[in-house]
Amino acid sequence: CDAAEFEAAVARGDLSRALDVYRGEFLAGFHVAGAPEYQDWLDRERTRFRDLAAQAARKLADDAASLDRHDDAIRYARRSLLLDPHDESGLRRLMTLLDTAGDRAAALRAYDEFARRLMTELDLEPSRETREIRERVARLGARDSGANVSSSAIQTATTRDPRPETLDTSTIAVLPFAIRGDPALAWLGEGIVDLLATALDGAGAVRAADPRALLRLVQREGWQEQDPASAATIAHQVGAGRYVLGSLVSAGGRLQATAGLYDGRGEQELSVQATAGGEGEVFDLVDELARQLLAAGQAGPGARLSRLAARTTTSMPALKAYLVGEGHIRAGRYYDAMESLQDAVTADPTFALAYYRFAAAAGGCAMPELARQLAELGAEHRNRLSEHDRYLFDAQRAWLSGAVTEAEAHYATITSIYPGDVEAWFLLGDLLFHSNPLRGRSATEARGAFERALALEPDHVTSLVHLVRIAALEGNRDEALERASRVIELSPEGDEVLAMRAFRAYATGNGEEIAAVVEALRSARLAAIALAFTDVAVYAGDLVAAESLARELTGVARSDEMRALFHVLLAHLALARKAPDAALAELGTAEKLDRAWGLETRALFAALPFGGIPQEEAVAARDALLAWDASRAEASSFIIFAMHNDLHPHIRLYLLALVESRLGDLRSARAHAEALIALTPVPGAEAISHHLTRGALARVLWAEGKPEEALAELGRGQTEAWFLLTVASPFYSQAFERWMRAELLTELGRDDEADGWRDSIAERSPYEIIYR
Repeated sequence: CDAAEFEAAVARGDLSRALDVYRGEFLAGFHVAGAPEYQDWLDRERTRFRDLAAQAARKLADDAASLDRHDDAIRYARRSLLLDPHDESGLRRLMTLLDTAGDRAAALRAYDEFARRLMTELDLEPSRETREIRERVARLGARDSGANVSSSAIQTATTRDPRPETLDTSTIAVLPFAIRGDPALAWLGEGIVDLLATALDGAGAVRAADPRALLRLVQREGWQEQDPASAATIAHQVGAGRYVLGSLVSAGGRLQATAGLYDGRGEQELSVQATAGGEGEVFDLVDELARQLLAAGQAGPGARLSRLAARTTTSMPALKAYLVGEGHIRAGRYYDAMESLQDAVTADPTFALAYYRFAAAAGGCAMPELARQLAELGAEHRNRLSEHDRYLFDAQRAWLSGAVTEAEAHYATITSIYPGDVEAWFLLGDLLFHSNPLRGRSATEARGAFERALALEPDHVTSLVHLVRIAALEGNRDEALERASRVIELSPEGDEVLAMRAFRAYATGNGEEIAAVVEALRSARLAAIALAFTDVAVYAGDLVAAESLARELTGVARSDEMRALFHVLLAHLALARKAPDAALAELGTAEKLDRAWGLETRALFAALPFGGIPQEEAVAARDALLAWDASRAEASSFIIFAMHNDLHPHIRLYLLALVESRLGDLRSARAHAEALIALTPVPGAEAISHHLTRGALARVLWAEGKPEEALAELGRGQTEAWFLLTVASPFYSQAFERWMRAELLTELGRDDEADGWRDSIAERSPYEIIYR
């Protein structure tokens, strides 16, 4: 075992052998679903092994340096920094060794790579001690080469204007560049102000100060070229919290531009470079500077994808549209995000990351087919991404296709190797929240993943939304209300803000807020209405309030199908409140508006051994199903009902097997189940076709007194599906089968297992509250 050999080599002091054995992460890519204690242990062990290897490399570097074996010392120092990439003492060791060896350019490159990594991953800059080593090496390198290096390029000015509190750090002022070399390029000194400001302006939250106003100030103030202190003063006067200083050098027909981004106090945040073949490529050079500034200037762990985007497209219009879309996603405005991301992929059809986020936005808008198509388009260009980001692509494609276990393994791998990835933590939580109940586990297990995302990005709106619902499920009303208020404050125009307002209004019984929510929902998108209703019925847990809300919305529904949906939901509320007659009345109205959904829900209710639906009603439902030609059911364009298009013949046979089982006609029940088995699965819906078949057969076996065989049949069923389908459909939700599994486990004396299935019912969908 290499892990055991590694530890033995460290223990006996054979550090060279230990590093030969250490080839990478302990158990890389290995994952066990539903075992958080194992995952915690694995994280600790990976860290312990990595730390031991890094210590060994540092010791070998120091020993080699003391013996003047500089090549070995440098090799081990690089290895230690690779193992512990945020270790500043390791960076200083490597820079000192490279400086001693006379390779100062390599020392400066090592610093720049480290500084860029620290800013990208942790939103930090190197310590003063490390920066001083960099300045010393740069001065020595400049002296040795005879170059005339401006002191402002290698040291920080000591006198700064304090930054006024009112300055907007998202607004950037571009100051005139210093032009050196060809006098014919003097026009670019001020010309680049307009070009670069235009390139930066509108990229997400970034705004560029008005170039004309800025140039008038420069002329009036008699600005001293490249002086950070006076540049800060000018930036303040145009309301900019940051500014860009730069130079353009022409030599041998080529252009080299360097630009530094400074904060309002004159501290340099970052520096970027770009080159061009000549004056004819100036526009490309400016775009390259802008992309690099945007990539390096996106702060915080949550902005990693934005930084990556700026490095993986060559189109400024595509990048700007992407950053706008990313801002919408972070604020929970998925419909707005889709418009911007459409612009991004139109401007650059090879922009893999834009497809990835476009698919995420489409998924958030309940458009599964579009989301899958976009994910596939993005996958065609995924080779331009790192292994880290390819993992995200693979996880998204698995998630959208309903391969939950595969997606969970990908997200677990990403979070273990890249624990600072906000996106991966949120998506892992999202997957656990929506998929756990289908596996007999509570949605509340997702709390840890969402809290990790929030720790990295405290204003992560969608994590807060999920934590509202988790707190509500756990009975922690105060936490739920506090987090809901935070969502409303952070994202007043977000897609889920109406749901959060509805939750808060009904949970507190605030009449004014309830009236305002109802009024807003009258003109809201269907997705917002569905979320608001679910939050009141499932998470606020107020069935009377949910009924009141549904009745208000029924009166303003914009189509017969939408009215049918509300009557179906009202029927579920009535049955959950033990009012079967009221439930049947609602379904009678629904059936007149949409035959398929009304009849299918009536038959499902009639199949339940609980709920109080009379036997004669079960007989009537069976007879109606027998007389119904489900193959001729009209296809629906209504987004929620459309998920059952082409499935009605399967649903009909499934329901007949369930109803006949309740009525005790087991011969007919088995005949319907076998007819369902013989029916060809619906292309693209094979998983639900398979699930309905197994559910029907399991119910028949249970009615025949064969609980073990029934439970085994359910175990062979496909339980994975994309989460929006399982929330929006009483059949995709598998609620009946989950309830049946709990009953079978109890009957077989396996109460602990039964509790997991029973307790996780009604955690996500209003169609599940009848089982609560």
